Amino acid sequence: MSIGDFYVAKGKDVDPFLQEVAVMKQLIQERSHPLELVRELISNAGAQEVGARTITVTYYTHPKYGHTFEVADDGCGMDFTNESVLPGRLDRFLGLGLSAVAGLKSDEFAWKGLGSKLAYQSRRIEIETCNGREAWSAAVNEPWQTIIDGKKPRPRVTEAPLWPDGTRGTTVRVFGHPPHRKDQTFGFEQILDYLTHRTFVGFTHQRHTPPSITLTVQNRSEVVPFGFPEYRSLADLSREGTVVIDPPVVVERNLPGKNKGLLVLLIGFYTWDESSFNLADVHLNTGLILSVNGIPYFALDMRQLGSGQLAVANPGVGKCCLVMECDGIQTEMNISRSGLVDSELTDHFKKLAAEAIQLVENTQRHRDFRQVPAVRKDRKSAVQLRERKIELERSDQPWVYWQPTDDSRPVRLLRQPENETDTLAILWKLEALSALPFHTLETLAYSGTGADLVVHFQEDENSNPERYATMEAEYQFFNFKEHKHPIPQFPTVICWDISTKPRLSVKKTAKPYKFVVQLDDTMLRIFALSKMPGVFVATDDELKRHDATKKWTSSL
Repeated sequence: MSIGDFYVAKGKDVDPFLQEVAVMKQLIQERSHPLELVRELISNAGAQEVGARTITVTYYTHPKYGHTFEVADDGCGMDFTNESVLPGRLDRFLGLGLSAVAGLKSDEFAWKGLGSKLAYQSRRIEIETCNGREAWSAAVNEPWQTIIDGKKPRPRVTEAPLWPDGTRGTTVRVFGHPPHRKDQTFGFEQILDYLTHRTFVGFTHQRHTPPSITLTVQNRSEVVPFGFPEYRSLADLSREGTVVIDPPVVVERNLPGKNKGLLVLLIGFYTWDESSFNLADVHLNTGLILSVNGIPYFALDMRQLGSGQLAVANPGVGKCCLVMECDGIQTEMNISRSGLVDSELTDHFKKLAAEAIQLVENTQRHRDFRQVPAVRKDRKSAVQLRERKIELERSDQPWVYWQPTDDSRPVRLLRQPENETDTLAILWKLEALSALPFHTLETLAYSGTGADLVVHFQEDENSNPERYATMEAEYQFFNFKEHKHPIPQFPTVICWDISTKPRLSVKKTAKPYKFVVQLDDTMLRIFALSKMPGVFVATDDELKRHDATKKWTSSL
C-alpha cells in the first residue's frame, strides 16, 4: 500500500498446495530432463495472454546453490489475491496445481501447474513481478527439502514498489535445481539446442508477434532466433539426397464411433547428408518430434509407429528431422509432458501418425531417394577410375619392372606399390614368372584375416622344405608386433620394403633382400621384394632414355 511517495511492505505466508505433499513430490519427480523447468517457465512467459515482447533466459552456477535458472519477461505481470476462490496469477504460480483441471481459465500453454511444481525442486525460489497497478516479490527457502520432510513450503510474499516508468513483467529465479544435481555445468550450446528443439523458443506454428528471446549462459549472451531452426530453411534444403516434406502430409479422422476428430501434420526433411544439416542426437533435432500447440516436446518412436524404412536404414532415425504436429493430443500428455498416456485417443493418434509416415514412404520420391547412395557410389567410382587412369598415364608415374638378365627387355609388373594389395600383386607376378630368388614359393591360399598367405616354401636348395607354411604380407615393414599374431605361427614376412624408421631392430643379411629380427625366442625372416634380383623402379621417361642406349641394368 502507498502513502504519498512511500511504500509500506506487508508480508504474508501463503499455503501453496491444494493436494497432498506426497502427491506433489511424485509429480515433480516425473520430470525426465533437468531443463524441463526452463521449458515450462518459458511457456509461461511466452503465452499470448502474457503479451511479452522480450524474454530473457539466464543460466549460471551460484556459489552456494549451484545450478541457477532465471526467466524474465516484459509481459502483463502477475496479480496476487491470496484467495483460493479467486486466485491471481502469482497465487496460481505459487501453488494452485492442476489449475486447468480445477476449472479455472488457464493461459495458452499452461499445464497443470507444472512450471511451479518443477520450481519447487530447488534450494530457493525468487519472484519479482509488476502488473502496472501493484508489484510483488516472493521467496521460498529450501522448498524441496521441506517437501522431502513431508511439510508444506510456505512462500513469503511481500508487496513491493511499482517498477519505474510504468514497466511491467515478471522475473522468476530458481536456485539449485534440482538440489541433488552436482555434475558438470550446462554449456551454451547444450541449453541452446534444448531451447530451440524442446521449448516455446522452437515454436513450430506461425506466430504473428513472436517475442525477442535472449539466452545468457555464464558470460556468453546471444539473441536466439524464434522458431524451429530447421523450419526456417526448409525451402532451401531441396537437393539430391534430401527429401523435404513441405507442404505437410495431413491426416485427419474421427475416433471410431465418435464425433470427435483428430488432425496430424507431418513436416520436415530426411537426408543422406546429415552432417551438412548438423543433425545429431546431441542437438535433439533427429527422429520424429511431437509438437503440441506449437511446442516441440519429445521424440516419438518411429519403429513403434510402423516405419520400416525411414527409421531403420533408409535413411535411419539419425538422418531424419521430422515434426509431427497434433494439438488435439495435449490432453493425453503425462504430467511431465515427456510422453503420452495409454488411452483410446493416444491409440488413435498413433494410427494417424503411422498412416502419415506410410504416405511418405510409399511415394516415388522416396523410392528415388533410396537409390541415391547407389547412384553416388557409381558416380564416385567413375571419378576415382578417371583419376586413377590419369595418374597412371603421367610420365613420372613410377613402375615396378623385372629384368631377367642385363641385356634383356624389362617386364613391367605394376605401379610402384602403395599398399599391401599392390605388394601381393607383385609377389604373385614374380611367382608366376619364376622370378623369385627362392628354391620354392608356391602360394596355396590367401586370406584377409589371420594368416595372409599359406605356401609351400623352401628358401634355397640346402634349407628345410616348409609345407603349408604361413606368411604375413605387408607394404612396408614397420612393427610386426602391432599385428598381434603369435610370433611362432608367423615367422616369415613378405613386404615391398623396410620402413625408413622401423620400430624393431632390423638386421641385414648376406642376401640384399633378406632381413631378420629377433622377437622373443623366434627369429623373424623378412623378404623385401624391392631388393630382389632384377627388380627395379623406373618412370616411362627413365625407361625411354635407357631404351635409347640399350643399357638395361637392375640399378636404374
